[in-house]
Amino acid sequence: MTALRVDFALYNQSGRLAAVIEVKNKMGTSREWASKLRRNMFAHGEGYNADFFLLVMPDRLYLWKNAAATPLLAPPTYEIDARSLFAPYFEKAGVNADDISGYAFELVVAAWLGDLVRSEEQTEKLTNEQRWLVESGFLAAVRDGRVAYEEAA
Repeated sequence: MTALRVDFALYNQSGRLAAVIEVKNKMGTSREWASKLRRNMFAHGEGYNADFFLLVMPDRLYLWKNAAATPLLAPPTYEIDARSLFAPYFEKAGVNADDISGYAFELVVAAWLGDLVRSEEQTEKLTNEQRWLVESGFLAAVRDGRVAYEEAA
């Protein structure tokens, strides 16, 4: 079996793998599509030992909690509309979600992930669209950790 290659890996404060993240520059996806993509990614590679798997598109996020123990074809635990989440990053970069290249979108996601791990924002100040970060435990798992690019999980 070959090692699974992912776009990003997030490590917690202690250096343990907390999340693996795959980025796709694709709009209009569904929960079913996301579940099949996850299954296909992991069906031919080694497993990974992370609490979270996050699939990121410009308009949607799909998050699996307890990901290493979840069946391959399981639906995501959370499905999030990502448009308002990424809007400030697109604006800062001077691009819009419809025209962004795959590489540029990865940079947007890298900036967002970096902000999450360095986040000192109080959880009470999060918007309703960001409550999933706290409810899922994702923010607590990655805060004060580190982001690694193109890792073998």
